[in-house]
Amino acid sequence: MTHKSKIWKAVVVGILGGFVASPLFAVEIITRDDIVNNVVKKDQLVKVADNAILFLDTSSSTNDKFMDTDKPVVQVVKNELKSRNEYFPDIGHNIGIYTYTDWQENYPVQPYNRDNVAAALDTMRDRGSGPTPLKIGLQKLDGILKPLSGRTAVFVFWDGEYTGQNPAEVAKQLAQKYDVCFYVISSAKPKREATLTQDVATLNSCSRVIPLADFVNRPEYTSGALYDVKVTDQVVTSTDTKIVGLKVDDINFATNKTALAAEDKADLDKVAEFMKDKPKSYAKIAGYTDNVGSRDHNEGLSRDRAKMVASYLKGRGVDDSRMMLFWYGPTNPKVANDSPANQAMNRRVELAVGLGE
Repeated sequence: MTHKSKIWKAVVVGILGGFVASPLFAVEIITRDDIVNNVVKKDQLVKVADNAILFLDTSSSTNDKFMDTDKPVVQVVKNELKSRNEYFPDIGHNIGIYTYTDWQENYPVQPYNRDNVAAALDTMRDRGSGPTPLKIGLQKLDGILKPLSGRTAVFVFWDGEYTGQNPAEVAKQLAQKYDVCFYVISSAKPKREATLTQDVATLNSCSRVIPLADFVNRPEYTSGALYDVKVTDQVVTSTDTKIVGLKVDDINFATNKTALAAEDKADLDKVAEFMKDKPKSYAKIAGYTDNVGSRDHNEGLSRDRAKMVASYLKGRGVDDSRMMLFWYGPTNPKVANDSPANQAMNRRVELAVGLGE
């Protein structure tokens, strides 16, 4: 049987007033408008973390200007977090907000409340000062994590420097003791950031470094760490920034493998061509596994599968900054893992393309 292309161009987009049925992706690109307009219902979202902690850096280096703007990093982060809070879906997360530079409890961990979180973010400092005692902050984080149940996503905003002892060992201990994923939002210099990326990856399979510029430009980095779209649901959107001209079926893998099949490479070639023709487009790539093996192993495996797809697209001219990677291991399976055939369907990478603004 010949391989049938998994990619097609939609010819009716726009005729139905901008509403486009999704191709049943778990990795669906959900925009701010989708949430604000209540297009995406709460029961269409599945939590991939139960708790979220914002661990804020307001050291003196955060007074540096952010990229080519005239605004300091500390204000950019504050404004971005306040903006995202306006449309964050309330699906039962616990939220905590702490400033670890000159310690401040902005919002002790508690059930998410939009208005209260907004008030807490208002207390975040507008100007940075002082050193970066991250190790001391992480030691205090131990007591915050201890009573929590479920998975916790800790967003550590960090300039890459530290005062006192290296915080790496404390971070490793926390990763061993608790079900925690560290998302280091880095404003570090490129060389230091490369080292951070290697170090953070050793904590566990779900921790990672996200450059501050990528975090600001792609709100999906927050949402993707906290919730996913139920793979069994069909989402209808009201925005033209979503996937509108491209559909990509799952890329499936053999057990414990990350290699791409020839037909998948051919399809990814077409994705790369599509994205090169639309320079503002961006891809959201997510890896999944079946339920065989430990959670950490499967999360690492799903990470490597997502990275394999991204590496292939990069080799075809798609820049790293235009690809967002997520990996969820066995979470949010496409079908029940109750047979070899179904397990094979869950060993997948899903890819969606947004057109950008």
